[in-house]
Amino acid sequence: MAWHIARQPGGLVALAIQYGHLRTVLDTDVASGYGTRSRRGIHDLIDIETAISTAETAADLHERYNRGEGASGPAARQALNQASTIRRFEDTAVKADFARKYLARDGTVLYDNPHALLLCRYKRDLALCERSASSTTPALDRCVTGCANTVRTDHHAQQLRDRADSLASRALNLPQPIADRLLVTAGQLRNLADTHDRTRITCQEART
Repeated sequence: MAWHIARQPGGLVALAIQYGHLRTVLDTDVASGYGTRSRRGIHDLIDIETAISTAETAADLHERYNRGEGASGPAARQALNQASTIRRFEDTAVKADFARKYLARDGTVLYDNPHALLLCRYKRDLALCERSASSTTPALDRCVTGCANTVRTDHHAQQLRDRADSLASRALNLPQPIADRLLVTAGQLRNLADTHDRTRITCQEART
């Protein structure tokens, strides 16, 4: 449960209030475990679940690409190449030490960000999410448009358009200043989807 809470916007604040511990995303020196000041307990569990999740994210990208979906973004080609070699941890006991080493592989771990509707191939020196020099994980609640770690799929593009349509629908019943802001955001989301369509690469294109 704590892992799912941590992945929500503002989730780490909620964890700090509810459980009495705080991590600045999934990795920090300020962290403390349940009843301890060391990286144990819930922190080990979060590392393990995050490692499993990122492996599944990479495998899903690889499967979508092989089914003919396109991928776009500055990190798309690198992410696709790496996703083809990532194995899932199904029926495998993943230990905390292994999970931390797995997540510390700078530039090779692929994170799903359902709130920003993109994937993050996290490379520390390219990140725009204000991570510290020692951080090994992205700040998914502070994702910045235009980051060089971004990857999007056809599925994300459709989700962007769906969200834009939802905002435009809401704007019909709101005062003009608020409605105008929603319509601007809807237009930005559609532009992101259109950019994906123009720049996407597919499996068929890569083989030609």
